[in-house]
Amino acid sequence: MKQLLAGLESFVTIILVLTGLAGLCFQTFRENGWLSQGFGKIADTFINFPVVALGLTVAMFFSFRSIRNAAASRGGRVFDLIVYVLMAAGTYFIAQYVLKGEI
Repeated sequence: MKQLLAGLESFVTIILVLTGLAGLCFQTFRENGWLSQGFGKIADTFINFPVVALGLTVAMFFSFRSIRNAAASRGGRVFDLIVYVLMAAGTYFIAQYVLKGEI
């Protein structure tokens, strides 16, 4: 029985993570999705406020670098957090589909 519950937990985790990845990819790459909206805003920022955009770019570079270093030093914690975030996204997209019939 314990093995059955562990298998069921793994199955639900995999389904939620895959649903989260698929939903995030769909929302990002669809027409008028997050990527096109975000790229438009970033391009407007770089054109209208180049000094602010440069500062944000430098800050983003250092934050990604620190996240990478944290992932290398702590190992499992960062990856566990990524799995939990994807599971939450999967739950959100499944709820959107069930309640509204669309993602």
